[in-house]
Amino acid sequence: MSTSTETPAVTEEQITEALTLIAAGNHAAVSAVQRWLWISFREANAILDELEKRGVVGPADGSKARAVYVRRCEQCGRIGKRALQTIGNDEHNVTQCTNRTACRKRWPKPARDDD
Repeated sequence: MSTSTETPAVTEEQITEALTLIAAGNHAAVSAVQRWLWISFREANAILDELEKRGVVGPADGSKARAVYVRRCEQCGRIGKRALQTIGNDEHNVTQCTNRTACRKRWPKPARDDD
């Protein structure tokens, strides 16, 4: 029986999907990514290590969840570190883009009469 110490290969699609889920839920734990994507613990850890290299999540700190440095606009789906604001009350917060060019759904074009 041989044990492999190589890092498992993860696809860009898995990384993108994990990034979307992490940014939407503001939670970056290996066990959460493992459950969300139905992958092994080693693959989930490799995904978080890659996201750490990209500056999206913080370093591992024992069994604690990693810090999340990005947020996701709930209207347009854009993920970023800046130009996002959280509005709402204590019961329900909504994250939105603060820039008109960043979020087309938040700033729709006015209706036109073509008579």
